Amino acid sequence: MILVWLRHGETRANREQRYCGWSDPPLNRRGREQAVQAAEALSGLQVQRIWASDLLRCRQTAEPLQSRFSGVEVEEASRLRELSFGKWEGLTYEEIRSRDPERLQGWLTDPHRVSPPGGETLTGMESRLQRWLDSITPELAPGDVGVAVSHGGPIRWFVSRHLEGDPGKFWERSLCHGGILAATWDQKEWREVSVTELMKRGGTG
Repeated sequence: MILVWLRHGETRANREQRYCGWSDPPLNRRGREQAVQAAEALSGLQVQRIWASDLLRCRQTAEPLQSRFSGVEVEEASRLRELSFGKWEGLTYEEIRSRDPERLQGWLTDPHRVSPPGGETLTGMESRLQRWLDSITPELAPGDVGVAVSHGGPIRWFVSRHLEGDPGKFWERSLCHGGILAATWDQKEWREVSVTELMKRGGTG
């Protein structure tokens, strides 16, 4: 099976570099353009399933996909949500640093055990994401393609945990808004593959 991760398009809060988390801003104009471009980039694939975080920015990013792949319904999945930043949501990094420097440093140093105030640890986010991944993997046949529209944090988790094999590399790699990452599952492990290569295969694994 092939799993394609798509990061949602840009929002005004993203442009202002504010932590969104579980808050629910819509896409801005650039974000809507990114969603259309992503659907076009994936148009050569044979997609069987589409999942999206239930937050508005992901549901809006998934709309062009549903138009492109007629007959494939978008399935909302709350487990694909971004990390909850609690009381930090809506704030910039500089605002958080000025208001809560000790908690911020603790979170940056050990995010698996330290959460934003009223928010979620990385361990909590990773647990729900793994439950989602374990639930969808048996549902897809070897040649099937699924697209998951999610957020920066969940995609970092997938890359560090399942592609790099090192959760400690969580901060090392991310996707831009509207960015795409694809991976194949061979019943044992995940391997990254380029969308271009998938097209050459005819859109299947």
